[in-house]
Amino acid sequence: MSNLKQNGELRWAPSYLRRRGQMTRAQKIAWRENWDDFGITFEHDKTIDLELVYPGGRPLVVEIGFGMGENLIHLATTNSNCRFLGIEVHKPGIGAALKSIAEQEISNTRVMRGDARLILEDHIVTPAFDRVLIFFPDPWPNPGDTHRRLFQEDFVSLLESRMKPEATLHLATDVDSYADWASEIMAAKQGWKTAPDIEENWQRIASKYEQKGLACGNRIHDLAFSRIRNV
Repeated sequence: MSNLKQNGELRWAPSYLRRRGQMTRAQKIAWRENWDDFGITFEHDKTIDLELVYPGGRPLVVEIGFGMGENLIHLATTNSNCRFLGIEVHKPGIGAALKSIAEQEISNTRVMRGDARLILEDHIVTPAFDRVLIFFPDPWPNPGDTHRRLFQEDFVSLLESRMKPEATLHLATDVDSYADWASEIMAAKQGWKTAPDIEENWQRIASKYEQKGLACGNRIHDLAFSRIRNV
């Protein structure tokens, strides 16, 4: 099934807002001219073998919810020995990323559009990823909305099934309660350990969202965890 609804009910509460901005003319052109080269389309009720649609044999990194693509592009150019896959639901961000990929002639990056959990549940169903990046997900800070946060115990379990042994999960947030929430989830999980400091080549650049948080005096939390083999 490739639908967020099952028997008329949502399978889970989406972690993102439905609409977020309109595409610019340049983003629309970038989408039209570059999707066939750098976009990966999934079909209802069909799984994707990433090694067939995106071959290369190099480590595969996925960024879930890449926004306007600043860090997807930055990290892809910094780590040319890896393949990158960006998943985003909002069209302006995908258009912006496609524009940068084409203009900078970046060959190691592909993008997908859709609910990341849906894609991982229904379409990418084998261990594929060496690193998962989740930078500044929608925080849903109100107590009544925490069920809409992307980072949940069952979502981490889903990620486990799609990550290779000893893969790394890196979450960044500027919301203290979200960092505490994620840390508690990971502390209760078996088969994970806190990863060392983020290596220099995996350091983010400050996106507009992060810069806004810093300007408000928010503390940036970088939480990294590694899977433990054979646990």
